[in-house]
Amino acid sequence: MQRAALAYRQTQVTTATPGHIVVMLFDSALTALQQAKTKMLERDYAAKGILISQTLDILTELDASLNKEKGGEIAQNLHSLYTYCTWRLVTANIQLDPVLVDEVIRILETIRSAFAQIVKESKDA
Repeated sequence: MQRAALAYRQTQVTTATPGHIVVMLFDSALTALQQAKTKMLERDYAAKGILISQTLDILTELDASLNKEKGGEIAQNLHSLYTYCTWRLVTANIQLDPVLVDEVIRILETIRSAFAQIVKESKDA
């Protein structure tokens, strides 16, 4: 079953547009954060740490993919948001604070929604 799920996921990624990949990255980050929050409340600190680390890796990837020359102010603002989210997650991880995780979830949901709308509009055009 896991092999089939992995094959499906690989097919999704290899056939997706760059915009869809960005949305999938946000979806993965949001899923990991929801799970991290649950693990935090369950006092499963090892699993919580792994899930937060996965999200930090995704934020690093999203930040690295920004084209700061072409993206101008929007790219700079996204960079600042990704940096802020990174620091909030590091703090949440150390302090075991689910409220900080919720804050990052809200920020990432907002950015994800904007990217999803852009992808939808470019597909409709």
